This record gives sequence, structure tokens and C-alpha cells, in this order.
Amino acid sequence: MSEDGKTSPWVWVGVGCALVVVIALVSAVSIGFYGYRKAKQFGEEMKDPQAREAKAQKVLGCEKLPDGYHAVVAMSLPFVIDLAILSDKPPEADGQVRGLGARSFIYMKLLTAGKDRQELKDYYEGKTDDAEVLRRHNIRVDSRETIRRGTMQVGDEHLLYLAQRGELNVQGGRAKGVSNLMLIECPGDKKQRMGIWFGPDPSPDTPAGETDFSGTPADESALRDFMSHFHICRAA
Repeated sequence: MSEDGKTSPWVWVGVGCALVVVIALVSAVSIGFYGYRKAKQFGEEMKDPQAREAKAQKVLGCEKLPDGYHAVVAMSLPFVIDLAILSDKPPEADGQVRGLGARSFIYMKLLTAGKDRQELKDYYEGKTDDAEVLRRHNIRVDSRETIRRGTMQVGDEHLLYLAQRGELNVQGGRAKGVSNLMLIECPGDKKQRMGIWFGPDPSPDTPAGETDFSGTPADESALRDFMSHFHICRAA
């Protein structure tokens, strides 16, 4: 639950059997049998790595996930949220992926969030250092150092990005390293799309200005190559 009392989409980052039950109950109350069927479908996909991967590809608009990444979670609730979480951890014997591993990518699309959109842009552009807008989505950033921020066009997607080193906390899951937080804009579409690409810090004790971030989420070339795997604006 976010601080303004609204249920955050990031609640669904904490996946597992309990999540399936919660979605089934909420969906059954809010949209009836259709919601129940979607929850059941999600539960089945959670158990099947191939089904999860196919759903992630649909959400991200790609034919193949980046090499070395596996689908942890992939779901789509029409008019509510599209969510995909990728990790470099392979599925375990039961087909599920537990934890996010050393490298991960989190993407979500949700309905236009009013003032959140402008506040996010202000934060990413450095006009404010108040991370409250992120906390409303249960994203908590303990930024030790800002590495760089900027904009980038990758296919149809316009990225406003902020690369930082420090600790990232998403719905209780903590990880230290380098994260690139992205606001993803599509032509003629005001839905809110956010992405986080996370990876290890190559030299945590070295100042950012003296660190070689090549190949990490803070590397603009690596970011372009990674995001070029997806066609988010064309996704169904």
C-alpha cells in the first residue's frame, strides 16, 4: 500500500502463490468472472517458464528476451497494469525464478497517473531531488551517487533516464549496485510507462567520475543496446 492510501502496482513485484490468490480475490470482486479467469491464467503462467516468457515477450513487444535473461513475472490486467520482470537467474527445478539475481529489468505500464507524470519528469530531470513520487509506487531509492541523467530515442520509445549507484528497494526487495530508472514515452500515448534496469557496480568504492561503467546500466551505449531488444510502444 502506498503512502497516499492507493494500492501500488509494485505490490505485484512480490510474486508467488500468495500473489495469485490475492489477484484472484481482487479481480473476482472488481471485475467478476473475467478477473478470476485472468488470475487463473496468471497462476498457470507463473508455473510454466515457457508461458511466462511468451507473456513477457508480448508485454515488452519483442520476439526474444535479451540473452541471459529469464522471465520472473509477466502479467497483463487490461485497463490496470502490464508488468514484466526479467532476471539473470534461471528457473529452478519447479520452473519458478526466486529473487532477481545480479541483473534484472522491471517494466510496468499503468493508466495515466495525473500529477505523478510531471513529478516523475521533474525528478528524472534533476529539477527536484524529492523521491516521494517514487515512494508512491513503492520504489525507494537510497542514491549514494548520481552517475548521469539524460534522454534517448530508441525506436519509437523516448527514454528519460536517471542512472544512480546505491540501494534500490522495490516492495521490500533490496539490491545494491547500479540502477537506471526510465520514464518511457510513446508517441500520442499518455499511459505511464516505467522501467528499471539494474546491475552490479563495477567499483563501489571508486567515485563515479573515476569509474568505468562500460556495459552497466549507467552506460548509454549499453542502455541503447539493451532497450533495443524491446518494442514497448508497439506492444499489445
